[in-house]
Amino acid sequence: MATKLLYLLRHAKAESADPKLLDEDRALTEKGVNDAHKLAAKLHKKELNFDLIATSPAIRAISTAQIIAKTLDHRQHHLEVLKKLYQASPDIFLNLVTGLHKKAAKVLLVGHNPGLEEFAQILSGERVVMQTCTLIQFSFDLKHWKDFEGVKNAHMKIIN
Repeated sequence: MATKLLYLLRHAKAESADPKLLDEDRALTEKGVNDAHKLAAKLHKKELNFDLIATSPAIRAISTAQIIAKTLDHRQHHLEVLKKLYQASPDIFLNLVTGLHKKAAKVLLVGHNPGLEEFAQILSGERVVMQTCTLIQFSFDLKHWKDFEGVKNAHMKIIN
């Protein structure tokens, strides 16, 4: 049986909410940019790369994904901005994952709490706290992502 790896990344630290700014338009803070670069360097050192990086359309999520992708020399045509990842519920994450192409063995999803954290809790069967720029790896013995539905108590590893 093949192993599929799913990585969930909460975007790096963003500017505080501002009534004059749409939530989706909040940028990363200097700390957020630095944290994303540190994580990217750690992943590069581990020689980790992804078959697909999918991100929410929020500026803070796209910026986080771009820093990771650029550091890992990830091909940009494999960086997908998916509107449904903005404020996604666990069900949306589940539907997205079950629809992934079978050739994508290592997938990174960049999103937001509370949905990302709730999805991680469902997969792991335990309480999960995802601070900004937290990356969690889940491994599954699956040949196809379509068989992903119903997977529980997956092997979880916090990368940072």
